[in-house]
Amino acid sequence: MSSRIRILFLVCLNLFIVSSVFADNINRSYIKLVNSPLINLPNRHVPFDSVLTGGQPTLDQLKQAAETGFKTAVNLRTDKELPDPDQEKAWVEGVGMKYIHIPIAVTEGFTPQNAKIFADVLSKPENYPLIVHCKSGERVGAMFALKAFHIDEKEVEEALLIGERAGLIKLASVVRQILERYKK
Repeated sequence: MSSRIRILFLVCLNLFIVSSVFADNINRSYIKLVNSPLINLPNRHVPFDSVLTGGQPTLDQLKQAAETGFKTAVNLRTDKELPDPDQEKAWVEGVGMKYIHIPIAVTEGFTPQNAKIFADVLSKPENYPLIVHCKSGERVGAMFALKAFHIDEKEVEEALLIGERAGLIKLASVVRQILERYKK
């Protein structure tokens, strides 16, 4: 084996070991922050202490959330999406959690008014720990970015980073354009 190949092998091995260590720390951090096992929501994120974000939870995932101490489920899906809000409300309340519905249509719902409503929910300690979801988690990330910008007075870039921590990926350019329109 040539010395270059050995060096490349050792570098790759070290990267693998280091990434495994950091990945393990991330998982432990997640468990510590939420104080529960990993609830396997689609596109799940833990952007802040006691906040789990992602896509639509199943009834079994809501049961698991309630059993592990989650108090509130915040649904950002519109009335036209399935499961309909009444069905989800029955599921959430049936497992002993509080249900909050803030219908957010993609782009049309990305308003300062909805950011305020969202911020009001997040400002209440009795709602924590909480799950915030939409269909895929994108609107959740968008609403965290809008809240950061409109309510917390963060700059556009910082607001987008906060949104990304909560699940904003594909809609990031759309949210950026919306935030840029409101810049002072």
